[in-house]
Amino acid sequence: MRILAAFLAAVIGGCAAVPATGPVPEPGPGPAARTENFAVASLMDGARADAAAGRLANAAASLERALRIEPRNPRLWQELELARVRLKQGDYAQAENVAARSNSWAGDDSGLRAENWRLIAQARDARGDAAGARAALETAERQR
Repeated sequence: MRILAAFLAAVIGGCAAVPATGPVPEPGPGPAARTENFAVASLMDGARADAAAGRLANAAASLERALRIEPRNPRLWQELELARVRLKQGDYAQAENVAARSNSWAGDDSGLRAENWRLIAQARDARGDAAGARAALETAERQR
């Protein structure tokens, strides 16, 4: 019985000491990082599903939770749809701000920065700022 108790204590103790996932590196100035955090990945998947189903408020809420976990991940700001969700919601100023924030963390990921500038152009165009939209598209082209 003592052997069984010792074995169970070792197994249970070992399970408690091993984290479910490794440490999540902070995105740095290099290429935009994809997440290794299971919670963030789950929130991203849920946000994509909500956005596809037209539940934009739910998608935005999930993305904002993910950003509280990984605030420096540029993909969460843009690719993950927060800028796109704000654009679809008609919140053009917020869409532009979110895309600009994504650019601040994008490092040398020129593709991500170009896509952010295209989103900024769409937001400006929707607000009636044709000159600003053209300038944003020109900046997107220079990112290549």
